[in-house]
Amino acid sequence: MKRLVLLAFVGFFLALVVFLQRSSSDAPRQDSEFVYARIRYHMTSDAWRVREVPWHHDYPYGDRTFPTVLGEVTNIKTSPTSYRIVDIDSPELFEYPFAYLCEPGYLELNEKDTRNLREYLDRGGFIMVDDFRTADFSPQAGGSEDDIASFRRQMKKVYPDRDFVRLDVSDPIFNSFYKITSLDMEPPYVFPGQRPVEFLGLRDTHGNLEMVLNNNNDISEFWEWLDEGEKSMRDAATAFHFGINDVMYAMTH
Repeated sequence: MKRLVLLAFVGFFLALVVFLQRSSSDAPRQDSEFVYARIRYHMTSDAWRVREVPWHHDYPYGDRTFPTVLGEVTNIKTSPTSYRIVDIDSPELFEYPFAYLCEPGYLELNEKDTRNLREYLDRGGFIMVDDFRTADFSPQAGGSEDDIASFRRQMKKVYPDRDFVRLDVSDPIFNSFYKITSLDMEPPYVFPGQRPVEFLGLRDTHGNLEMVLNNNNDISEFWEWLDEGEKSMRDAATAFHFGINDVMYAMTH
């Protein structure tokens, strides 16, 4: 009797694993022409204070909505599962020319991460960095928060001789699909003392952007809550314009 119960349990477990593999968001539809990577990274020691794992923020709803809208407004064939979760130190990252990384203030690069990330960017990979801020007070940090300074220190491990540059509306990335005429965007929420939204970039040796940073902003928050009606449609549309332009720039430069 015990053996039958054990066999039944093993059978159920194997069936569950097969089901999860087939239904997981990590298994995008084969007919998708565009699939991007959400980067899973090693975190700083204080990441435990955040209510949600930092690299995971806005997942999976933002990840399902963004490729859906991308497919609706362009000729790119996508599906709601046109994304993968990919480890920052994995060679699998090279399969995705466009990647999304959130909450970079909690990123902690080790030696292997650094090598892999440098090679990814040198090969032409592009990363949209989202959901971080500089503020006098943050409920997550329990005090002042300076995510851009922390991320800058990490990226110096990758490129000691490069730094982030502030982008203006004349940059080609803001005219790659939609013609964006202003970078004065309202963020989805503001912490006390939070500075205005700004768009930063990291350029390669030819001057092309290999990374765009949405500082004091959380663009995917608009993607996540689109169908909830909690944010204005105008602001949500603006957030999609920026994201779609990032994709178009990444795939053509």
